Amino acid sequence: MSDDAEAAFGAVADELRVRILRELWEADDPLSFSALRDRVDVADSGRFNYHLSKLRGRFVEQTADGYDLRLAGNRLVGALYSGVFTEEASVEPTPVEGTCTNCGGALEASYEDERGRVTCTDCDVALLSGGVPPAFVEDREDDLATALDGYFRTMLREVRAGFCTQCSGPVDGRLEHDPEHGPRAVFECGRCGGTFHGTAAAVALDHAAVVAFYYEHGRDVRTVPVWEVDWLHGATRAGDAARVTVDVDGDELDLVVDESLSVSVAERP
Repeated sequence: MSDDAEAAFGAVADELRVRILRELWEADDPLSFSALRDRVDVADSGRFNYHLSKLRGRFVEQTADGYDLRLAGNRLVGALYSGVFTEEASVEPTPVEGTCTNCGGALEASYEDERGRVTCTDCDVALLSGGVPPAFVEDREDDLATALDGYFRTMLREVRAGFCTQCSGPVDGRLEHDPEHGPRAVFECGRCGGTFHGTAAAVALDHAAVVAFYYEHGRDVRTVPVWEVDWLHGATRAGDAARVTVDVDGDELDLVVDESLSVSVAERP
């Protein structure tokens, strides 16, 4: 971590400064010095100005209209509201419509230790699993599985487009061949080093050929829960690439996922 990053964290290491950021977040328009001080409820003008000065430039900007949040300030307050720093949440396992594509067992969705999961009650395979901030589950307990499906599809689209879901830095994808789990898609951020893992077949989930193939069969793959897409876990190694067979109502579409995770329709012999 750079000295600039450490200084940024130090700048918000005070409860009063966090209150300043929260009040600017909640304001509809920029606030004057006096209006902001009143909202934060600090009587000592000098003390308030000192702490505000530590935020100016990096988290707060001063314009002719008053004080307003910069992008960094918005991101910081958004992170606070996500609950990752201050909250704990859990959702007891609830039944999920459908059956396990691995063994045919019953499914359940749960949230614990900041991870959302859709798992099989018989074979314990996690058909969907990943880190999710506590705020995500608020008001979604009754349909957690559907919410998790949408969340992880969104995450996958972002990294596929080359954007890190953690810091927005550039992401590169590569294919790895796991001896135990088969071909895997790995996305790594060139800025923060964050990684996102998934099955090799998952990168083809919203590919134009797949969307069209489902459409020809009267279905929209974008609305099919990922735990019902049995071919997501069926990629096989084909040299340095991976082979994916999409099966819909007995018809098959063969795809190739190359080393850089580019997807193409396989040539038929």
